[in-house]
Amino acid sequence: MFNIVNGFNGASNQWLNIAMLIAAVFRVYLEIIKFDFSELPLTKGMFKDATIARKFHKNGLYLCLGYIVLSAPFTLFS
Repeated sequence: MFNIVNGFNGASNQWLNIAMLIAAVFRVYLEIIKFDFSELPLTKGMFKDATIARKFHKNGLYLCLGYIVLSAPFTLFS
């Protein structure tokens, strides 16, 4: 029976967690190779000012790093 308390203990969520970790690691890799996110067409359309776009993408980097630090040990040891 599914309830909200044990909803994240299923086996299928482990594959989702692995996929999200791969995406987060890829995001950090793009930052390491100095990929310019402000040149993306979607970023140019969303933000008129480049400094706001850089802050937005820097926050995304922090979220990815936090996701890697907080969820990678549980995924690797399970």
